[in-house]
Amino acid sequence: MKKVVSLMFSAVLFLGVAFPAFAAESPEVQKAFELIDRTNIEIDKKIEKAVNDADKLQANYLLEARKIEESKEVVKLKDEKQSVQSEIAALNKDQKKEEKLEQKLVQIEDKIIYHENKINEKLLQIQNEMEALTVELLNAQDKDKEKIQKKLAQLNASLNKKSEGLETLNKHYTGKLQTIIETVYNETLEMSAKTIEKAAQAGVIAECSWKLVRFADQWVWIDPVRVVKF
Repeated sequence: MKKVVSLMFSAVLFLGVAFPAFAAESPEVQKAFELIDRTNIEIDKKIEKAVNDADKLQANYLLEARKIEESKEVVKLKDEKQSVQSEIAALNKDQKKEEKLEQKLVQIEDKIIYHENKINEKLLQIQNEMEALTVELLNAQDKDKEKIQKKLAQLNASLNKKSEGLETLNKHYTGKLQTIIETVYNETLEMSAKTIEKAAQAGVIAECSWKLVRFADQWVWIDPVRVVKF
């Protein structure tokens, strides 16, 4: 299986037509439709869980990335803020000094907010660019795919170069995300294959169609199965 940035495929059953009114006349056909319906529900649950797991993984990744960025620019300010707060707490009715320290505290807090906003904006910009390129990759011609993949690699590098901590975090995130996608891919593919085979034994023929499912910042092609003949 290719890397996460590649087009990856999964399988999910999709009942493309309603049960025919006369399906009840054939118990085997009716059982095949019921099997497809049950499998659809189970696959939908697996995909929903995988999507939720991927979103949680991404949210935690972005939070940890922000913390790593903060360690360079914000931690010093936070330490200074704590020091000023300790000074204020130790004052003994020195109103003038307390006022000066309170003003200093406000200035420090403003600087912290400023730096945190810059970090959040930068991470959001990178995330949006990666998502846009991933969507672009799905519709790109073969000659353009290499360029887009290089751009994605450059965006990943822009995160990685910040520190070894970010590089480790990014590898952990992409590895976990790929595991989530591959797991749901393998499980749903096996479920759909077995159901298609059993349905075929009852004379119900199914074929694959396509739809997109989002897993965090990755858009993945899913190949549902719809009933075409029975």
